[in-house]
Amino acid sequence: CGTVDCNPPGPSFTLADTNQRLCYASTSAMTCPASGSYYGQDAQYGWDVTHDETERFTRDLSMSTKPVVTDNVTGLMWQGCAYGLTGDSCGTGSATAAEWDTHLANCDALTWGGYTDWRLPDQYELMSIVDFGYSPSIDTTAFPGTPSGDFWSSSSYAYDVTGAWSMGSYGSKTDSVYARCVRSGPKPRAAHFTRDTSVEDYPVVVDNATGLEWQGCASGLTGNSCADGDVSEFTWADALAHCEGLSWAGHDDWRLPNVKELHSIVDDHVHSPAINATAFPATPSYYFWSSSTYLYGTSNAWTVNISISGSMSLYPKTWFVYVRCVRDM
Repeated sequence: CGTVDCNPPGPSFTLADTNQRLCYASTSAMTCPASGSYYGQDAQYGWDVTHDETERFTRDLSMSTKPVVTDNVTGLMWQGCAYGLTGDSCGTGSATAAEWDTHLANCDALTWGGYTDWRLPDQYELMSIVDFGYSPSIDTTAFPGTPSGDFWSSSSYAYDVTGAWSMGSYGSKTDSVYARCVRSGPKPRAAHFTRDTSVEDYPVVVDNATGLEWQGCASGLTGNSCADGDVSEFTWADALAHCEGLSWAGHDDWRLPNVKELHSIVDDHVHSPAINATAFPATPSYYFWSSSTYLYGTSNAWTVNISISGSMSLYPKTWFVYVRCVRDM
């Protein structure tokens, strides 16, 4: 509907896992540790731990040449081929790269798979189908024929509205980029975040959409407004260990968030900081570690620049970066 009530920043669905199913040391794959050094990685938590990757998506071919893919975690339904392609295996036609406003209109006018209520996904929805476990970074059984390149989201770049988000990065709305339309959701919801300061000096933030509970201050800061202490910087291995060993607000089951979880608290309606400053006050201006390794250079891990724009970047695991821990409620 175009308002914050219907299109609030952040996911309005059950958060999908990353499909990262292997553990990594500083430079190479390793057996996932049971404790100690490098424990607490992406592959050791979440939906992927208890489900086979074949359970994630259902591809419906009942409407010939116009397949529809249902995400069994988020509940979103996706155009089974990139826009411009058709066929059960998406082998007919050519994927259409177009400007942002063109693809907004293309999805809005699309009739596909028996449905007419398609739209361009927002950046949180688009991020939900990114596969951080394989190359290409999408499930090729559920989404065959996917061209290599960026895909538009409907989310404008708040820092400069002549730009829009693709998959964790942004570009000019006049760039020619691919699209895949989505339907169902977003759904109206209660207030996104609830900040709980009942444990003095150790606030927590509950995400009412995802069910995750966040450390209410960046690590190193304390106080109901996060005004005490000094923000801490960690290497990736130390960040994993820090969250695994953290006792905060009476809980000791904290962990380092995976990249999709970390991205989920980005507020793409604002910038500098790109986060809800009421829920997460005093957020320092820099990148935050995720528990997700970059597969094509495993000496690096994914970070999110929560405080400025919400963009994703790669940093060497030996660098010092900020941390905000998370737990499952």
